[in-house]
Amino acid sequence: MVKNYLQKFIKVDEIHTVAYREYGNPDGIPVLMLHGGPGGKINFRILELIDLTFYRVFTIDQRGCGLSIPKGELRANTLLHLISDMEAIRQKEKLGKCIIFGRSWGTVLGLMYALKYPQNCLHLILCGIFLGRNTDELWTFEQSKIRFPQQWAEFSDGLTSSRPLNEQFYEKIFSQNEKTALLYSSKMTHYFNILATNKIDIPAEDETLENLTANKIFLHYSVHHYFFEDMFWDQHLAELDANNIHGVILHGGKDSDCLPEQAYYLHNMWKKSTLIIEPNVSHCDNQVEIRKQIHNIFMTLKLYFSHNK
Repeated sequence: MVKNYLQKFIKVDEIHTVAYREYGNPDGIPVLMLHGGPGGKINFRILELIDLTFYRVFTIDQRGCGLSIPKGELRANTLLHLISDMEAIRQKEKLGKCIIFGRSWGTVLGLMYALKYPQNCLHLILCGIFLGRNTDELWTFEQSKIRFPQQWAEFSDGLTSSRPLNEQFYEKIFSQNEKTALLYSSKMTHYFNILATNKIDIPAEDETLENLTANKIFLHYSVHHYFFEDMFWDQHLAELDANNIHGVILHGGKDSDCLPEQAYYLHNMWKKSTLIIEPNVSHCDNQVEIRKQIHNIFMTLKLYFSHNK
C-alpha cells in the first residue's frame, strides 16, 4: 500500500466538502482517479501499479463517500455535481490536461467529464465499463438470474411488487426500520459481490452501516437513472472522436456485473479507443490479469509522454 500522500479537502458548495488525496511527483503528468459505485470507494492498491515518480495522481472521494462530508449525503448529489467537483479540484490544483482513470461507475464520470471538458483531457483509461443504460440496470437487477438463479432468488426474496426491483430495494433500504434496511442492504451487498466475482460460495455476513450508506447512494442514483437520459451515449459519444480524445477500454470477458457488451458498444462508438478484453476476468479489479494490464497501460503512456513533451 502506498503510504505517502497529501490528504486534501475542497468545499464545493454550502452542503458538501469533497475529500481527495494527492500522490506522486508534484511535477508529474496529472491523473484523476474515479472510483466505482455510485457509493463506492477508491481501490488504493491500484496505486501500486502506477509509477509515482512520473505521475501525479489524485484520488477523489465522491460526494457522500469516503472522507467526504457529510457522509452519505444525498442532497445536491447528482452526476453533474460529481463532474463539477472534478473540475473544481483540477482548477484548485492548477492542473492542465489530465489523464482520467475510472473504473465501473467511474467510467460514466470519466466519459461525461471528457464530453463536457474535452480541452482538459489528455487520455482516458476506463476499466470495467458501466454505462448506466436501462438495459444495463435491467441486467443487474433482473436478467442476471439467468447466470445465478438460486442466488438471485435469495436476493429478490420478499420483493413481490410488480415495480422494478431497484425501486423496491430503495423502499426497503430507506425504511425507517433499521432491521429492514440492514436486511435488504445485506441482500444487495451479497448478490453484487457474487456478480463482481462470479463466486457463488461467498458467505453472507452481517451488514455494516458503511455498506448500508453505500447502497443508499447507489440506489439514489439507480432510481434516478443516474441523472441522464438513456439515449445520451448514442447521441454524444461521437464527440470524443470529434475532439480527438484517445483512450483505453479494459474489460473482463467473464464480467457478470457489467457485461462485456458495454465495452464493445463503447469501443464501436468511440473509434479512437483501444479495446482490451481479458477473457477469463470478472468485474473485480484485484485480479492479476487486470492489474498487469493497468500497469502496462500506464507504462506505455509514460513512454509516449516522455518522448512527446
